[in-house]
Amino acid sequence: MHGFGVKSSMSDIRSSDDSNEVKCALCGKGLSVGSNGLDKPEQVVINGTHYFFDSKDCSTMFKRFWSVYGNKFNEILTQENSISNSLWNTVIPGEKEIADIERGDLDSDVVKTIRDFRTVHRLSRDLMRSANEQILMMFSTPRSFHNDYVTGETTLSDIIDSRSSIQVRIITPTDEAVNEFTRRSKENRQTKNIEIRYILEALGTNITVFVVDRKYSLAIEMADNKGVKPYENLRTATFSNSKATAIMYISIFESLWKQAESIEQITNLTEKLRADKKIHNEFISVAAHELRSPVQPILGLAQLLRSRKEIGIRKQDELLAVIIRNAKRLMELTENILDVTRIDDQTLHLRKQPLCIDDLIANAVEDIRNQLDPNQKINLIHENPKKEFPLIADADRGRLTQVISNLISNAVKFTTEGTIIVTAERGAANLTVRVKDTGTGIASDIMPKLFEKFVTTSEGGIGLGLFISKSIIDAHGGTIWAGNNSGERGATFSFAIPIGISTKR
Repeated sequence: MHGFGVKSSMSDIRSSDDSNEVKCALCGKGLSVGSNGLDKPEQVVINGTHYFFDSKDCSTMFKRFWSVYGNKFNEILTQENSISNSLWNTVIPGEKEIADIERGDLDSDVVKTIRDFRTVHRLSRDLMRSANEQILMMFSTPRSFHNDYVTGETTLSDIIDSRSSIQVRIITPTDEAVNEFTRRSKENRQTKNIEIRYILEALGTNITVFVVDRKYSLAIEMADNKGVKPYENLRTATFSNSKATAIMYISIFESLWKQAESIEQITNLTEKLRADKKIHNEFISVAAHELRSPVQPILGLAQLLRSRKEIGIRKQDELLAVIIRNAKRLMELTENILDVTRIDDQTLHLRKQPLCIDDLIANAVEDIRNQLDPNQKINLIHENPKKEFPLIADADRGRLTQVISNLISNAVKFTTEGTIIVTAERGAANLTVRVKDTGTGIASDIMPKLFEKFVTTSEGGIGLGLFISKSIIDAHGGTIWAGNNSGERGATFSFAIPIGISTKR
């Protein structure tokens, strides 16, 4: 687009005649200047050049233009006689200007008002295809975004041409269609550069704004949003390549982006609090049941022993064994709850020392073997415990024993009949322990959340053992994982810890 204004000097308006006619540099009205210097029009000197005006108002408005556009007045075509002639004759962009926009080789500021929806549709696509760095998009309704850029002949993914270097950020109200597009964008490697934030739908407005490469902006206002074709109900659109205009839209965009980000964080936090409350309530219910279960036989059998003194020694031993077993179970539940509190409060500390891992496994296997129910036909095996070189690792004795016992006990719960094999092996930098069973395996719906709090499918227990085990292994700087056995029944739980001294204490 051409610049604005006309410059004239006193030598320009003098001739051999006694009078010369010039025009107002703003409105183009003809002005007469006599040779005797009388009846001179209003004039302003800018950068050594005299500008003439019909009135004080015209000179004031011209100064305002100058303050905005500065030396770009020097780019005016010298044949133009006034600002008005060069400004108002270029309302609708032509084919060449749209091509110039796409190539990005405009020389001066352009402000265009467009009322043809086909031109707006083409221009919006060309603008985004011309992007080199960034596209910002603001929609007032989810339908406008979905109709124009999710469905149809040309989608947003087609427009950006899968160019990973271009950052695309979108602000829009949401609905099921927009949510589906967001989900597919996250899954699609070619559109991972698209970020979307959700805002509340604007009241009574149908305005879409694009900002490309922090320079080009296009604001589109619709009469309504019921048209089948993109922008079919166009009211008006304004295109500008003014950086100042783009920055104004960017400031609005960034403000809405931060607001949407805050709303998203609050929403996620609210959902998390709801989920935590649900888990907390379920935990209280399950924990109360699990704590009551061992308490009842302890109290009942203790009262029986107290009331029937004639019970024989052998019978007393049997009853005391049941009491002791339930007391240990009660103590284990209590310790697990305390451990979860320590983990959540980040007060779970390790006391590391060089340990023989095979010795820890042997002791854990023996303890659990002695606790097995006679009805469970389980063969519990510590495979190859006597190696030529002992497996030594720097670890917390009590905590690592707790992990190994948890994994073996977990295998016992899901293996009514079969074999449980515990093995340990040394790698280049890590020591790996595996517990393999031939039980029922891990359910597919449990697998993704296996090591989370309160996740269990067994009739007994409150789902803390694996969560605690993972936290202990994490504190050792190791990893823990599980999976169903390939081609056979059961599952295998494994963990690996560094052999040397870990930095996590």
